[in-house]
Amino acid sequence: MNLFRFIPGYEGVIFDEGKEPLFLLVLSFLIAFAATRGYTRLARKRGWGSGSVGGVHLHHVVVGIVFVLVAGLAAFTRAGTGAVVRDLCGIVFGIGAAFVLDEFALVFYLRDVYWSTEGRRSIDATILGVMIAGLTLVGSEPFGLDDPFTSHLGRSVLFVVVTANAVFAALTFLKAKRLSGFASIAVPPVGWIGAIRLAKPGSPWARWFYKPEKLERAESRLRDGFAARFQQRLVDLVGGEPSAP
Repeated sequence: MNLFRFIPGYEGVIFDEGKEPLFLLVLSFLIAFAATRGYTRLARKRGWGSGSVGGVHLHHVVVGIVFVLVAGLAAFTRAGTGAVVRDLCGIVFGIGAAFVLDEFALVFYLRDVYWSTEGRRSIDATILGVMIAGLTLVGSEPFGLDDPFTSHLGRSVLFVVVTANAVFAALTFLKAKRLSGFASIAVPPVGWIGAIRLAKPGSPWARWFYKPEKLERAESRLRDGFAARFQQRLVDLVGGEPSAP
């Protein structure tokens, strides 16, 4: 549909590259998630009731699942090959995905933990989903073989650089730092930092290599470290502070 043709560079970078459905998916996801969290936080503050069907509380994850299934099914039909339908499927899928991930913790724990500490899993899942979708949207071949930069850089050196970045990203994942791991795909220095810092206590890396004293340091860092405090403030800012146990 070339909806944002008035934005400089949109047509060449997004529309001509066939990325508009994915762009609309990410955009609709962000808008739907912001609107959903904004409403739920306002409803929590003012004591508004929740929607129900036949006396049963209707969680928006249910609506989200329906949206995702409808958009996914439509994308596989003959009509789904049309440009306009693909864009609409992207929008509906993005909205549905926002509803689902906003209540991801409820599905994971199979109980209503929306405002509890466990409910933070929903924010983690949402941030992770946005990062993956963003990487998919901007992802491209980092160094094409015909790229002028590559012509001045030996293939062996290029292989070493790419392999080293992949190793650092893998180490970051093994240390249970999922957000840093995905970020390192686009920004390799994040993986370098994640690979040398302490692993999280329950991570495979900690189980394989940490002795009790180092494991204790890791647990202390997880509770009181700068990264832990920053992540907690970020989650509180996005999703709201959890209720007291």
